[in-house]
Amino acid sequence: MADETMIATHDEPAARARTNYILRLSLADDGLPGRYEQMWTRTDDKVNFELCCIPFFTYGLSLGDVLTTTDDDGSYKIVSKGGHRTIRFAIQNETFLHEAHDSLHGSIAGTGCLVEFRGHMLGYGAIDIVEDRQSEVVRGLLSPLAEQGLLMWEWADPAVPD
Repeated sequence: MADETMIATHDEPAARARTNYILRLSLADDGLPGRYEQMWTRTDDKVNFELCCIPFFTYGLSLGDVLTTTDDDGSYKIVSKGGHRTIRFAIQNETFLHEAHDSLHGSIAGTGCLVEFRGHMLGYGAIDIVEDRQSEVVRGLLSPLAEQGLLMWEWADPAVPD
């Protein structure tokens, strides 16, 4: 059994109402051996699992993607992409974290994007991008904050299938 402190969890999954199953995915291929991310999913057959949360640490996955597990060790394969992309960020400035969390959350939600935070004061967030317009607006919101050294952001799953 995995050490619970080595599992990143989702307190408020973006599509919680759809979930009926939780998976533990390995982060070894993402540079974090021995660590896992708990993923809220939807399944009808316990073979294919649709992601109902926005990944914090797993690269190449986004809300709505379907995957299948390949072993009890948390390994998985992507069955199909859901057409979403993921931007994630880490707040680097402690003062900004404590004073601007609610404002940042509201600004991101105001773009029409779903967003998840990994704990209120842990400083990690993941944003679900569905449209190109959202991408532009979110990058316009995060880039100045990154330039000021308040946070770092990256594309965690930039690829959208044709």
